Amino acid sequence: MSNQSKTTGSKAPMKDRVTEKTMPLTKWFIEQYYQTYEACSKDPRYRQLPPFNQTSMLATVFIATNAALDKNREKRDARSTAKKLEDISKSETVIEEITKVS
Repeated sequence: MSNQSKTTGSKAPMKDRVTEKTMPLTKWFIEQYYQTYEACSKDPRYRQLPPFNQTSMLATVFIATNAALDKNREKRDARSTAKKLEDISKSETVIEEITKVS
């Protein structure tokens, strides 16, 4: 986004916003697709599938991989949140003990 649009408050042109915000993710998906194809196409059974099933296989692997990544992120976030809450709980217990002594 240009500095002018940030300072004036006006939005950058749609093309610039798409380039800045979505193209990195789009490039990620394109690379992921080709690497998935490369891995699947090395399996001799892949070539025996009809074209529709080859495409379906790629899509299934692609979707399952992204779902697994999302699940791992959610778990990691949940663990992190649980740890923070545990730390807060411990600190509140310490504060309660200190106030009892006073």
